[in-house]
Amino acid sequence: MARTKKFSGAQNMKTKSGRQLGFSAAYSKYDNPYSFLNALKEIELGETEFHKYFVDIEYKTLNKHNFPVSGGERSEFNLLHEIGDALQYDLLLIDEPESSFDNLFLKNDVNDLLKTISTQVPVVIVTHNSTVGASIKPDFIVYTKKSIKENQVKYQVFCGYPSDKVLKCIDGEEIDNYEILLSCLEAGQEAYNDRRTNTYEILKDRR
Repeated sequence: MARTKKFSGAQNMKTKSGRQLGFSAAYSKYDNPYSFLNALKEIELGETEFHKYFVDIEYKTLNKHNFPVSGGERSEFNLLHEIGDALQYDLLLIDEPESSFDNLFLKNDVNDLLKTISTQVPVVIVTHNSTVGASIKPDFIVYTKKSIKENQVKYQVFCGYPSDKVLKCIDGEEIDNYEILLSCLEAGQEAYNDRRTNTYEILKDRR
């Protein structure tokens, strides 16, 4: 949404310019457009900037309820906008989107958009969140395992399809896909069962 209003003073114009310029002399002629334009020409402005100082335009981004967006909603809009531009490139890489957004937004908006984009360019998502990692139904899984032996850090990369029982490393080592997914996305089998039986089911039974 855009709303127009008159400038309230020379300082308001200076703020608009973003530079250390003096607008006092010009503002004194603000009510006379022709004189005002000539006064603007005396300031170090480019000719393409003059129109900015006749009317102050205020822009507001509104949500679907026509209220100004919150900081979180603005971040959501920016994320979707950036993702939407991904088709201009050869690859889309997203690193832990769950760190800034709630699960409903991720599931209902981000996941659907990512799946659509993935039909045209490769999409790689780094995540520890089940809403992104599992609900999106990935085409392929890559897991990195870090180990320390004899003061040496070793990284192994395991990969496979979501339906595979094991993920395989290039050195021949295998790991259980089910255990890895639960560990990375649900904090392990015990935590997953505890949330399901001692939190959600208890609340469900009380309805």
